[in-house]
Amino acid sequence: MPVDLSLLVLLILFTGGVLQGSVGFESGVFCIPLLLVIGLTLPEAVGIQMVCTIVQNGLGVYQLRHHIRLCETIFPVVLRYAFLGVGFWALCRVGTLDPNQVKQIAGVVLLGVLAAQWSLRTELRATVHPWWTVAAFGVSGVVTGLCAMGGPFMALWVMTHDWSPQRSRGFLFFLFLVTLTPQAIIMLIIFRGVVANAYLFGLLALPVSIAGAWLGFAIGNQLPQAGLRRLVYAVLLVVALRAIFPPFVDMIAFASM
Repeated sequence: MPVDLSLLVLLILFTGGVLQGSVGFESGVFCIPLLLVIGLTLPEAVGIQMVCTIVQNGLGVYQLRHHIRLCETIFPVVLRYAFLGVGFWALCRVGTLDPNQVKQIAGVVLLGVLAAQWSLRTELRATVHPWWTVAAFGVSGVVTGLCAMGGPFMALWVMTHDWSPQRSRGFLFFLFLVTLTPQAIIMLIIFRGVVANAYLFGLLALPVSIAGAWLGFAIGNQLPQAGLRRLVYAVLLVVALRAIFPPFVDMIAFASM
C-alpha cells in the first residue's frame, strides 16, 4: 500500500477509534465507507476495520469490566445470534435485491424509531419489557445479517435505560466483542488471502487505532448520562441519513477530514 494511502487509512482508523471509544459503537459505519472511497476493496476495508474494532471493544470491556453485568447480556446475545441466522437466510432469499436498498430501508426504520422516541420523550427505566428486548435484538440480528447495520438498534435499546454512561458503553462493548470475533473467523475462512493481508495491516495499525480509542474512552468517561444520550442520538441520526443518502453523506464526511 502506498505511503499516502496508508496515512489516510491510519487517519480514518484513528477517528473511528475515537468514535468507538466515546459512544461504544459504530466505528465501522464511519470507517468502512471512507476506506472504500479512498480505494480499498470491501473485504480489505471490512478486514482492517474488524481487527481494530475487536481490539477496541476488548479494551473497552476490560476498562469497564466492573460496570458490565454478564447476567443481563445473555438473553440479548442469544437473540442476536439467533436472528443473525434469519438475516443471512433472508439475504440468500433476496439475493437480487440491491444491498443499498436494504440499507435505505434500515435507515428509514431507524429514523422512524428515533423520531418516535424524540416525540414521545420515553421515560428512562431500570428494565424494559421483554418484548422490547426481543424486538430490538431481533431486528439487530436480522439487519446485521442483511446489511451489517444492526448496531444502532442495540444502542437504541441501551439508551432507554437509566444506566450510567459506563454501564451503557460497557454493555455495547461486550455485545460487539462476542459478535465480531466469530465473524472475523468466518471471513478468514471465506476470503482467505485477501482478508489475511487486511488483518495483518489492521494489526500493524493497532497502535494508531488504540490511541484513538483511548482518547474516545477519556471523552466518554467524562460525559454525563444526558450528554452521552445526546451524542448517541446524534450519531444514530447520521447513521440513518447515511444509509438513506449514502453518496451525499460520505462526500461530506470525507471532505471534513
